[in-house]
Amino acid sequence: MGPLAVQGQPTTSADSARAHAPDDGPCPAAPAPRRVGFVLSLDNRESFVQSSAVRIIGLNAGVVLPGRRWRLGMGGYTLSRNYADLYVYQYKNGKRTKKVVDTLTPHLSLTYFTPNVSYVLFQRSWLEVSVPLEAGLGRSHYYETDQNGTAHNDSRGWFVPVEAGLAVLVKPLRWVGVSGSAGYRKSVLEIDYKEDFDGPYFSYRLNVFVGVIWRDWRQHRLRHQQAREVGETGSRHNPTE
Repeated sequence: MGPLAVQGQPTTSADSARAHAPDDGPCPAAPAPRRVGFVLSLDNRESFVQSSAVRIIGLNAGVVLPGRRWRLGMGGYTLSRNYADLYVYQYKNGKRTKKVVDTLTPHLSLTYFTPNVSYVLFQRSWLEVSVPLEAGLGRSHYYETDQNGTAHNDSRGWFVPVEAGLAVLVKPLRWVGVSGSAGYRKSVLEIDYKEDFDGPYFSYRLNVFVGVIWRDWRQHRLRHQQAREVGETGSRHNPTE
């Protein structure tokens, strides 16, 4: 199971009108919300750094602008890579003979923050396709430890990551959906410690639309209360003998 994304959607005047209207059948398509919506999601990703597979742990918070086409947010991400299984190879006459554990084990940690914007290219009640763009600032820390745990070659630096991708959200139900994204990360600048932080990424998650669930529950309670009041009114006007 992928990460969980919790999304809240604002209640609009159209929602209020539907809540008080009688249930005469399917309602027409609702107009676009006129308020800002809030989104908070775990944004964990599978990626590559220095040609090695890594898992990036992230959290993304943002707002959905009126019209639901644009989303503005801020993401924070971190990863820690321990190359404990790194080996070096011995060669003889140009042929690799055996491998031995390296005496120095590299460690790499990255932490970066990226303001981001996402635009919805295609939108239906059950499907959304969007393009997320991110650019930010990060901190890198690289060091090596020997067999005694002593650190060597300690280096710290700054880097500027830029990311672009494509995201797809599928909503088989009003209350839940599944989404996935794929893209590429490019480090356009490294300061002090220069390394290869470029690489593709992909992620997937389960989305729970808390705002829709809450709105539907309120409307259900309101209809139930109105039906009960109508029943009580009918009983008062038509008493049973």
